[in-house]
Amino acid sequence: MKHLQLGKQEKIIILALVILSVVSWIVTVFHAHSMNSQMSTEMDMPMGMGNHSMIFEASLFLVMWVVMMIAMMFPAVVPMVLIFSKVHDERKARNEGSIPTWVFVSGYLLVWAFFGVLAYFGGLLVDHSAMSFPKLKAYSTVIGGVVLIAAGLYQLTPLKNACLTHCRSPLHFIMHKWREGYLGAFLMGIDHGGYCLGCCWGLMLVLFVVGVMNLTWMGILTLVIFVEKISKHGVIISRIIGGFLILLGIILAIQPSMVSFIF
Repeated sequence: MKHLQLGKQEKIIILALVILSVVSWIVTVFHAHSMNSQMSTEMDMPMGMGNHSMIFEASLFLVMWVVMMIAMMFPAVVPMVLIFSKVHDERKARNEGSIPTWVFVSGYLLVWAFFGVLAYFGGLLVDHSAMSFPKLKAYSTVIGGVVLIAAGLYQLTPLKNACLTHCRSPLHFIMHKWREGYLGAFLMGIDHGGYCLGCCWGLMLVLFVVGVMNLTWMGILTLVIFVEKISKHGVIISRIIGGFLILLGIILAIQPSMVSFIF
């Protein structure tokens, strides 16, 4: 990125990504405050709202999930999107044809939308288990601690490191994963989204412990994701975050009162 000369189109793309991220944050904040005021006894996301059908609940969850992913992920995806756009700018100048950048971005978002679907039905399964086995509630902090420990351990795995290395090397991706045409650009977006998911899914699990619409933790995780992918010390930072999550999970499991103030 140091030697990438930004043309007018690239500057417009950066502006568009920033605007989309900011607008998504505004929508997320509004939705979170609206839910807190209207459903103070409900979960952070609209699961189990008895006055609506499952289709309505799932659709609302998925829309808000995609909005959250735009808010949290778009700042870190800028380098990849810019290089994709730059390559197609150069192809257009040589009359070789070009593909709009939104095709690539839509493939990327599809991956996170799919993860949102899994998250929704996973949440339903947790709700159903809680109702079927009410005694599990007494172990909620232990379960939460185990989830945090698992997220922290994943930060230390070779798979996390491999996915993070990919996300930190957009030029390498363009050189080795290039596909032609609209479908090719869409599949490239899916491919990159898969690596991004592999890099960040453990961090997303943290939201299901602290609250999916917990704005403070959303902000923290957005910063962590951005620094991991942009900073030259990203891999080291990833491992530090992993150690912190493991420690936090252990404390939550054995002495939840010590960390209750951060949730």
